[in-house]
Amino acid sequence: MTAWVKYVAAFSITTLVFIAGIFLGNVISSGKLQTIDVLQQDIAVRTIGSELQYVLLAEHPCENIHANELSQELFEIGSKLAYMEESLGTHDADVLNLKRYYSLLEIRHWLFLKKAQRECNAEYDLILYFYSNEGDCETCKQQGYVLNTIHRKYPAVNIYSFDINLDDPVLMTIKRMYNVTSPPTVIINNKTMAGFVDKEQVEEELFKGKNSGPKNK
Repeated sequence: MTAWVKYVAAFSITTLVFIAGIFLGNVISSGKLQTIDVLQQDIAVRTIGSELQYVLLAEHPCENIHANELSQELFEIGSKLAYMEESLGTHDADVLNLKRYYSLLEIRHWLFLKKAQRECNAEYDLILYFYSNEGDCETCKQQGYVLNTIHRKYPAVNIYSFDINLDDPVLMTIKRMYNVTSPPTVIINNKTMAGFVDKEQVEEELFKGKNSGPKNK
């Protein structure tokens, strides 16, 4: 086999491998986009379902104090939204729209539990967490880990997380009410704690004035 033939053979093989790689990449990308499209539709359906759940529960809050369907649904939507954010990026228009709607669902659930506290003599531990994905918060990821640890240790603690940069009038009102100016900010049972809050500090605030741990009764 001449050197020229060898070069042609090598070039042909390389070209075939390159084309196969492009084809495989397109197939994977197409499959990923289809998965995300299905995920978007699923989140949309779930958010509508959560809206209806809230309306039903709010009709008789004291009778539905122990209902956890909405909390579980919020968790499911949040997990799917996190995957979309990781796949499409934090500035994707669809991700931002879904995140705004999810934030409103969280606020509704938070308001529902606050209403139950007032009207049903119930006691809940409620945490609002404001973070940023803009690269301007070095401790936000660490704060998220701390709050995840708290939730695993105390499942009854209700934790709601919000992107501080979302342009939403309801979130703007909450930030003004609780003096939230920069991430990370954690609001534990109406007390605003700016900056990183470690696990011990969170637990101290949750246990304050109680004989036992965080409650949800």
